[in-house]
Formats: sequence, structure tokens, C-alpha cells
Amino acid sequence: MQSLFRSEALEARRDAWLGRVQVAQPIPVRVATVMTAVFLAATVLFVCTGTYTRRVHAGGRMLPPTGLITIQSPAAGILARQYAVEGRHVSRGQPLFVLDMEANSASGPTQLHILADLASQRRLLQQQRSLRETAAVIDKQSLALALQNLAEQRRQLTLQIDLDNQTMPAVQRSLARLQDAAQQHIATDAQLQSQIYTYTELLSTHAQFLQSSLEVDGRLAETAARYRRFDSDLARELADLDRQIAGLDQQVAENEAKRTISILAPDDGTLTAIRAHVGQHVEAGSTLLTLLPRSQTLEADLYVTSAAIGFIREGAPVLLRYAAFPYQRFGLYRGRVTQITRAPMTIEGGATVGGAVEGGQAGDGGEYYRIVVMPDLPYVLTYGQHRPLEAGMQVEANIALDRRRLYQWLFDPLISLERSVGAVAGRGPAP
Repeated sequence: MQSLFRSEALEARRDAWLGRVQVAQPIPVRVATVMTAVFLAATVLFVCTGTYTRRVHAGGRMLPPTGLITIQSPAAGILARQYAVEGRHVSRGQPLFVLDMEANSASGPTQLHILADLASQRRLLQQQRSLRETAAVIDKQSLALALQNLAEQRRQLTLQIDLDNQTMPAVQRSLARLQDAAQQHIATDAQLQSQIYTYTELLSTHAQFLQSSLEVDGRLAETAARYRRFDSDLARELADLDRQIAGLDQQVAENEAKRTISILAPDDGTLTAIRAHVGQHVEAGSTLLTLLPRSQTLEADLYVTSAAIGFIREGAPVLLRYAAFPYQRFGLYRGRVTQITRAPMTIEGGATVGGAVEGGQAGDGGEYYRIVVMPDLPYVLTYGQHRPLEAGMQVEANIALDRRRLYQWLFDPLISLERSVGAVAGRGPAP
């Protein structure tokens, strides 16, 4: 029987399980050589011209140029009143706390008793002053009436003296005529003696009037002087009482100062991190709260370890990442190093310096160096809006240390090794 398929087809199908044969066409040697040369040239060019910037990571907070203001208790005592509220904006001089420094004795609060005694003394002096002012009106009226009476007495005495002056010449003439008549035995001795007695009585009365006139003149002058000095004397007495009252007020103020102290805001800003409350006993120097000064500009207050401080320079570019605005969504922001503190700050027990160190390995003995960075923009662009930076906001930064070409980074270990070998061999470091 004859098969339906040709023998060649059956033979080919029998060997199909071995797979198809493909003949690879090799790349021409010239093309491979050119490509390799181009790749090597590009690599050498990249190594020679390419650069790499070494950066260091730092953490910190956004702070005003003046930094955070820590308000501490000036003395030991109990907080009697609290005006500070978290997040409230305050002005300079605005009261924050009232500290009660009252000392207690067996009879109770000492300063309270002293203040009560001073208040009682002041009240008595005020009453005395009021009574003196009331009595002064009556005294002045009495002096005025006394002046009027003395003036009337003087007028009456003057009239009587004038009348005596008019009467005495007539009496003298009558006495002279009577004496002549007695010598001529026309008048009796009894008549003469009676006339002499009358004249003597007139002289005595006239002398009394003159004496009374002098006394009234003296009393009138004295009373007039008292009347003229009355206002000044009254003012002096009232001033003396006022001086005593002022002295008591000063003692009250001094004792109040010993009893309570008002803790005021040293500057304009926002209150935060309140650590004390009403009724709490605080020691002298203990922190009560923190004040964020009100400032138009904020700086990034960063801290780096001693291993990174050597290459940081002022003006170095910085990339900032704000914790409140994730950089994956809102990007990085540029800044410049404006200040470098070359003196280290020691951190005991892993504590943070001002709450700014966010991580990383501590330097020797926990020493950190402070770096101040000024952001190029005082805001963050979020969904088309400018959100201003807030004081106290956490920030992380990558600070550019040094920028060198790639071949320098590649050969730097060899150069360092050569310098080390030279130093050990006594040849000194290579130039």
C-alpha cells in the first residue's frame, strides 16, 4: 500500500523533536571594537568630567532669629493665677502668671497680717486727713471772726481814746481855775480835792485805754498773721499726712512684692509648651512655658555631629524637607547656610538640643554643632496656595559638604593611603 505522505516529509517529522537549527550570525569584529571603544571613552569621560556632591543629614526646627524664649519662675512659690493659654498670641508686658510666695507662721500667713496692719494704719491716716480738712474750714472761719472782733475792739478803744484826748484839756483848765480860786479862798479845799480826783481818774482810765489798745493791736497783728499763714500751714499738715500715707503705700507695695510676683511676657509672640498650672508649686528657675517670638522671617536651626562639621561652610546649598509637608508630595525646598557655630553643644543622655536633633549617631560625648539655614522661600506651595512656615516646625535637611569629580573620589583612598604611609615613614604628608 502506498503512503499518502512523501518519504522526505515523514523523515523531517521524525527529526522535529530535536528542534530547529538556527545559524547565529556573529557581530563583526570591527563593530564590536568600535562599540567597546565608544563605551570606554564615555566611561572615562564621565569619570573625568562627572561630579558628585557629598551631603550630610541634619534635623532641627524652624525658629525665629532670636530663638525660643524660655520663661522661668523667678522664685519659689505657688502659682496663684494663670493667664497663659496654649497657642495664644501675647504682647510684650502682658501678664502670664501670678506667683504667690506667701510664708506661713503659726498664726497664719505672715505677709497677710502685715498687709492688714498697714491697711489699718493707712485707713486711720486717711480719716485723720479728712477730719483735718473739715476742721480747717471751721478754724479759718473762727480766725476771720476773731479778726473782726479785734478790729471792732480797736475801733471802740480808738474812739474812747480820742474822746479822752478831747475831754482832758477841759478838765485840766477846770482844775487850774479851781486851784486859783482855792488860793483866793473862793473855792473850798473839798472842791479842789474832788476835781483832782476826777482828773486822776480820767488819767488812769486813759492809760488803761492806751494799754488795752496796745494789747488789741498785738492780738490783731498776731491773728492776722495766723490768718495769712493758715492756708500754708494747712497745706504743710496735709502734705505731712500724705507723706505718711505714701510711706505706708510703699510698705504695702514692698510687702506685696514679697508676697506675689507677676510674670510678664518678655516679647510679642505665641505661647506654647505650658508646663505649669494654677496651684502647682514651682521652684526658682523652673521652666513655666515657652514663647515663640513673633517674627516675619524664620530660620532652620539644625544640628550636625562633629564628623560632618569640618566641610560645612557658609553659603553651602541645602535641601529642606518639612515634616508637616511630606516631600514626596510637596517637594524639597532650597536654602543657604548663613551661620555655623564652631563651639560644640554637649547633649547629655541623648537629650536633644532645643528639641532639634532628630536622629543620627551622636558625636564624641554627644556633641553637636549648630547650623543656621535661611530658606529661599518663607512658605510652602500646597495645592496652589502659599502656606507660611510656622515657628517650631520640624525640618530635615541635606547639607552639601564638598563637590568633587568622580575620579577624585575613586583615587582618594589611594592618595590617603600614600599620605598615611609617608607620615609613618617620616617623610611627611604628600603635597
